Amino acid sequence: MFAVILVEPEHPHNVGFVARSMRSNGLSDLRIVRKSKPLPKKCYDTAHASAEVLDNAKIFSTLKEAIADCSYTVAFSRRLFDTIVPHISLPALPSVCKEKNGTIALIFGRESCGLSFEEIELCAVQCEIPVAGLMSLNLSHAVSVASYELCRSGLLGEGLAHRNKLPITHRKPATIEQLENLEKFIRENISDRYKKQPWINASIRAWLQKLNPTQAELSALFGLLKSLAR
Repeated sequence: MFAVILVEPEHPHNVGFVARSMRSNGLSDLRIVRKSKPLPKKCYDTAHASAEVLDNAKIFSTLKEAIADCSYTVAFSRRLFDTIVPHISLPALPSVCKEKNGTIALIFGRESCGLSFEEIELCAVQCEIPVAGLMSLNLSHAVSVASYELCRSGLLGEGLAHRNKLPITHRKPATIEQLENLEKFIRENISDRYKKQPWINASIRAWLQKLNPTQAELSALFGLLKSLAR
């Protein structure tokens, strides 16, 4: 289980974007360290279809309180501090998290200055998102990239492996019977000039076999040819 913790976020729209990113990647536990509550209404402006994440967000006065029930803590920062807290790059994070139990906190700092040295010291590991140049990512972008990496690795919900796949019937290869039906339809609807050609039957069959269509593709092709025939 993962919790996303934002430490004193400065722009409400970023908080909304974070909620949207979390929802997209199967995360729901949002914790925010800030001096006041409730959250500004502007947070909801950018939380498309993710208002529930904001509604259930927990507000804490300090980072120490926010991570009290967590078993492992990951501080995201571009800056390197002179600290004993080990440093890893984002691609290594999934393998580290796979070995942990309980709630893993993903901690992100302020847009202007990130996490402080003291806040880094509260964490088990410091994680850097590698980017070209010396730039750092926007807060909501950093959350998106980090959560996507975990989701891609199968650590969030069902992961990406079960997303956006076509139904089984759309991936099944077309059967011989289906190919023969289409072949028959083509022979019946081509002009007399081609019907008399000795090579036509073998050519149509070879053409369909080279296409190697799925059942869905063959059905679409059949529909297109019927439309043209009419």
